[in-house]
Amino acid sequence: MINGYAAEQILFNLIKNSSKIKGFKLPSSEELIKIASNSQVGRQRIKSATPHLIKEFGIDYRHPKTNQLSRIIDWEIVPNTIILDYIFGIDTVVNILGFVIAIDVTVNSSKIEEKQQKLTKLKPLWQQLSIDNACVCYINNTNSTNLWQSLKSVAKTSKVLAISL
Repeated sequence: MINGYAAEQILFNLIKNSSKIKGFKLPSSEELIKIASNSQVGRQRIKSATPHLIKEFGIDYRHPKTNQLSRIIDWEIVPNTIILDYIFGIDTVVNILGFVIAIDVTVNSSKIEEKQQKLTKLKPLWQQLSIDNACVCYINNTNSTNLWQSLKSVAKTSKVLAISL
């Protein structure tokens, strides 16, 4: 069985090797945080992601008046792809046939429905990034060749779909 990181790499390579699937320019980390901060669900996601992000990207900050030392997040040093994953629930974004599609990768078939529900709940967030549709991509085959066809079906619907490679 492949792990989540390996599955993401498989997907990234399939995307890179497809002439029909185009990339999508992500907003900066600061822009993503600003977008997320403008909604209740976004603020909740930032709050739940903060402990994990502080462990990875936290910096020491000494308050000028109280001299108290604490760890804070400098959003400029957090890669936008990490914010996209932790806060927006998306592993990558592609452009196919003029439609912008968000993809959340999983290797756990029992998590597909849960991830679909999460992406549906987060739809107001990812729509602010000009993303049209989203899907959960279950990867259990390292030699899959049907990504293009699967993403084409996602482009034609308004529901968060599950696709399997």
